[in-house]
Amino acid sequence: MTVPPPPGPSAHDPYGRDPYAQGAPAHGAQPQGAPAYGSPGAAPQGSAGATGPAPGTDLGADLGAGLRFAGTGLLRGAAALLGGGALYAVAMVVVLGIGFALTLFLSIAMVETSSSAGGDPSFGQMIMIFALCFVLVLVTGVVGALWQAGAAQAGGILAGGERPSFRQGLTGPGRVVTTAVLVLVIVMIGSVLLYLPGIIAAVLLFYAIPAALRGASPGQALRESLSTATSNLGVTIVGFLITMVASSVGGTLVVGFIAVIPFTVLLQIGLYERVNGRTPSLPA
Repeated sequence: MTVPPPPGPSAHDPYGRDPYAQGAPAHGAQPQGAPAYGSPGAAPQGSAGATGPAPGTDLGADLGAGLRFAGTGLLRGAAALLGGGALYAVAMVVVLGIGFALTLFLSIAMVETSSSAGGDPSFGQMIMIFALCFVLVLVTGVVGALWQAGAAQAGGILAGGERPSFRQGLTGPGRVVTTAVLVLVIVMIGSVLLYLPGIIAAVLLFYAIPAALRGASPGQALRESLSTATSNLGVTIVGFLITMVASSVGGTLVVGFIAVIPFTVLLQIGLYERVNGRTPSLPA
């Protein structure tokens, strides 16, 4: 009798992993077809029998669970999150270094040309410098989006109770990369206009990457984040402020800088799951 091949990845699995790859589920494991992570009302591993407010019903409990997931996940997925972060940090330094050198060289050349002609840099020359700076920001943003997507994929695997490999933490699905770029562009435009709109956009789009990780298209992820953030504004604002503090503190330290983006993405995933009534688990 011919044994039929195992079915492809479940439609419920946002990562495309084969749910049959590891054989029959162990006793007490989620049944096949269940979401890859964040089962409704499930207690995190290591907290069997723990009681507390249901996910999405208490700001303090949701925030605490999100912070625990981010901190513990960062430690248990260090190879993927911090290892990949180190590579992306080096890439960003290289991009910024090259961009700064080119901008400085071009500026000096323009100043010397203008001085010899007895005038100030022309409007066209200034536009060229601004265009170069814009390209530099754009390239840096793409590198950052790839970094966020890799951290998100690793975070999703952690939330499913598994440990991500180093390779899995390098990049994520294209929809997550696209969503991260869109969020960056929207926040940048808001910040350039009046600064405050950029902050508002960052808060309202706080859950866009986790939504895309769950399978939403970039446009759907933005809309879902708007809906989720406005429905859970308190915990979203506090979560955003925590990431800002982490960025300020981490930016002063090399190791801290490497951990800032993974920590931010993990906190976004943890809070997104909680406010949607799910509790992500973590590997032992």
